[in-house]
Parts: sequence; C-alpha cells; structure tokens
Amino acid sequence: MDIDIILEPDLTPRQISELGVAAEGFGIRALWTSNYFAHWDAFLSLLPLVQSTSSLRVGPLAVSPFEMHPLKMANSLLTLNEMSNGRAQIALGAGEGNLDAMDLKKPPKIVRAVREAAEIVMGAGRGGLTEGYQGEDFNVNFPLAYDWLKQKAPFVYITCYREQMMRMAGRVGDGVYLGAIPPELIDSAMQNVLVGEGRRASGAQQPVRVNSFWAWHIKPDLDVAYRESRRELAWRGRKLAPEVVSLFCDDDETQLVIDNFDAFVAAYFDRSGNVKGVPESICRKLMHGMTSTGSLDDIDREIERFRTFERAGLTEMALRLHEDPMEALQVIGERVVPALRN
Repeated sequence: MDIDIILEPDLTPRQISELGVAAEGFGIRALWTSNYFAHWDAFLSLLPLVQSTSSLRVGPLAVSPFEMHPLKMANSLLTLNEMSNGRAQIALGAGEGNLDAMDLKKPPKIVRAVREAAEIVMGAGRGGLTEGYQGEDFNVNFPLAYDWLKQKAPFVYITCYREQMMRMAGRVGDGVYLGAIPPELIDSAMQNVLVGEGRRASGAQQPVRVNSFWAWHIKPDLDVAYRESRRELAWRGRKLAPEVVSLFCDDDETQLVIDNFDAFVAAYFDRSGNVKGVPESICRKLMHGMTSTGSLDDIDREIERFRTFERAGLTEMALRLHEDPMEALQVIGERVVPALRN
C-alpha cells in the first residue's frame, strides 16, 4: 500500500514545496493540497513543488463542479499536468464548505452532475471534447481539441461518502476516493465500488486505485495529539453521522454526540479542542475509531489498521496532516511507509 499526504490549506507555496521535497525523499506517493475557501489556491500553490520534484504526484482535494465549472477545472488540471510532466491528479466531488461559504446550490441529482463533471474533466485530456459535451447539468458548446497537450492525461478520482456515489465513481472515474471510511465499514464500501467497476464500459481503464482520506494525529506528546484530534472531530465520520458514531458508542452516548454537534464545531473554530458537554471518554472512543490518534508508541497499532484497509482493496491511504506537518511527515516516512512496503 502507498501513502499520500494531505496538507492544511493555510500553508504557503514555499512550505508546500519544502514538505513535498521531503515527502518524495521518504517515498510518499502523492501530495494533496486542501481546497478551502479564503485560503491559498489549491492548484497554484503546487507550482513551486512540481518544479522541485520529479516523481511525486500532486493535486487538489477536493474540487466541486458547483464551485468551478468542469471545463475550467479541466484547464487548471491540464496546465498543472503539463508543468509537472504528467504528475497531476485531482479529487473531484460534490463539495461542502466552499459551497456554503459562497451560498452555492447543488442540483437535485448530485450524483448525475458529478458524473457529468468527471466526464468533461477526463474527456478534455483524452480527446473526448472534439464534439463538445451535452449533459443535463453541464455542457460544452464548442468543439475543443486541446492540441497543445503533450503529457499523458491526469488521473481523476471521484470522492464519495455514500453508496450511490461509490458505485458511480467505480463505474466512471480513474480512481475512487473514499471519505474517511472506518475499518468497520470498508468492506461494504468496497462492495459498492466493485459493483460500479463491473458496469464500466468495455475497454475502459479499470479503477485499479482506491484511495481514502484518513486523519493522522500521532505525536510525541499524547496530550497534544488528543487536543488536535478533538478539535477536528466535527468533520469526521461523515460529520459525526449517527450510523458512524454508533459503531463506537452506545445509544445514549450517540445521542449525546448528536445533541452536542455544535460543541464539536465550536471546538474547531475556537481552536481549543475542548468539546463542551461531551465527556472525554466519548471523545476518545470517536478519536480512536475514526482517526489515527495517539503517541509514537501507537504507530504499530495504526499500521495494522492500514493493513486492514489494504486487505479490503485500498491501494493507498491519504493521511491528513495538521500541526507540525514536517514532524508528522518524518514519522510517517520513517515508520509507516517502510512497514507497508514489507
């Protein structure tokens, strides 16, 4: 299994380049920039990095067609791909925070719209828009040749949390990007991916790569690790969905988490990591179930968790780094990457 890293959105292009050079040295497969609102641009921030590396794959995570038309998305991705000598990739999905910030609406049939967007983005780099594209949600009215392209088409992942999107991603995308699916749910998620893969058009490239977002909060100081992990809990488990929380908590504890969701959000925005009204014991159940949280002594436990994902069919894990990303990267590069290659 390969390891990717996902970075915070407030890192400068220079910081991203420094981390990426180190990541390439450790054998990390890919570096993802986070596409957030009011932060560094997820495409442009990668340009210094691609000029300083030769094998590391790079791309933004995740970009929604409801914030950026798929044709313009394709142009940005293809430009990055040409500048990186064919190392660009993208995670394309329905989107959440950016849409809320801009008060953008999703169409009634989200899966269909994301499928059309992926077909446009993929088609742009593979001669698929020579007659334009006519969809129900997205259109390209002019024939486009893209005769300036020199590199092999970039790799397009489709992000997914729910079953219908998983099946569509398996059928249409180059790859499938699962959203923080815990081990308890990974087999059912992969079954949906395989259903979609079985419906691919004859001769289509198989989605041999399946990725998944996973939060990394392993630190030398356990208290620091817990604080950081608690701070981010609001966005874990499909935003603390009851069916995910209940995997780790009893009925009363699950209801308490649901009733106090705003406290989890507040712990993120005030950066304190203090979830008011929710006992630490419940937070720890969630942290250990939905993320890699602990001290350096817990790394072997997390490697075994990643092997569970690998056995289920994942080909890479994308580890989301937070504070002190270089420190986290060094631990991952020295301890996790070599273990998963054995």
